[in-house]
Amino acid sequence: MDFVMKHKRAFIVGAVVLILLVAGGVWFMKNLPDTIVEVLFNSAISTNQTINNFEDDAFYVITTGTGAPLPDPGRAGPQAVVIAGDQVLVFDCGPGSTHKLELIMDASSVDALFLTHYHSDHIGDMGELMLKRWGTGGSAEPLPIYGPPGIEEVVAGFEAAYQLDKGYRVAHHGEEAMPPSGFGGEVHLFDLGTDLMTSQVVYEQDDVQVIAFNVDHTPIFPAVGYRVTYKDRSVVITGDTVYTESLTHHSMGADVLISEALNHEFSQMVAEASRDVDNNMSTVAEDIQDYHITPEQAGVVARDAGIPYLIITHVLPPVPSQILVNPFLRDARAVYDGELYMANDGTMVKIPVDSEKITIVELLEK
Repeated sequence: MDFVMKHKRAFIVGAVVLILLVAGGVWFMKNLPDTIVEVLFNSAISTNQTINNFEDDAFYVITTGTGAPLPDPGRAGPQAVVIAGDQVLVFDCGPGSTHKLELIMDASSVDALFLTHYHSDHIGDMGELMLKRWGTGGSAEPLPIYGPPGIEEVVAGFEAAYQLDKGYRVAHHGEEAMPPSGFGGEVHLFDLGTDLMTSQVVYEQDDVQVIAFNVDHTPIFPAVGYRVTYKDRSVVITGDTVYTESLTHHSMGADVLISEALNHEFSQMVAEASRDVDNNMSTVAEDIQDYHITPEQAGVVARDAGIPYLIITHVLPPVPSQILVNPFLRDARAVYDGELYMANDGTMVKIPVDSEKITIVELLEK
């Protein structure tokens, strides 16, 4: 008490200074000078990376959407972006994925879009991607879009839905900024028939090759996966599928397997928990178990195909807590001793062409 009384004046002065500092800080935050506002905006814009941020001679794969139809606050609909050399190739276009892509690079950088099948969670953002690529880059050519039969109808539908918006943009910004010829998509159809062993080169430019192959997502047909090769490195993107020996065949010797996965035990928990809810959630959670590969089966494919890295995406059902990631992947770890990772929106896998070292980085972590 004597100490407090002896230093009472110092305490009062300190308290007053502290109050003034806090009040000044509050005033400053509410009245930021324009120079600081400008610096903050410039910094925010510069964080939207461009293709120049991937200048190392490497093969990059970024999961810009790792969710599925069931709502997940942290995951957009399915999408993977491949950066190889000077080419940016996008695979699938789930709801919300375009915004995630734009947090990493400019949409105008996209050279082509490849679709695995026509479930809504894989195509829902196609209109946004076509529009953003055109609007931000002023391209005079439409977005090349590759897919199996049905692609013409899907692209035409999105173009029709965005026709009014196209007119608004051209009227507002002018044809020089937004050439009407660059709106929409340019269809590149391929037909693999029904044989699961069938594959076909559907894209080849410079050192980049894309092979499409059939997968089994019955009753959804057609459905395909893709193998992308850059120089001597390759990545397989499964799309939605059940386990088949043909999937292993098409994946042999790849460096990375980007596989969807549905955990049956977790999905059944969702089905049981929602039985008394007045919607179809319980039925859907049970039905989807028969046409998605499990984490364990994805591990078997990666093991048997000799793939050192397995990246799990299209996470079903949503994982509500980080502590459930390991239980979700437990069965895969039991059969596969390579590197296993559950992707997030913004996970980047870097595969150098002159090194065996593969690295994984999170681009969107706060």
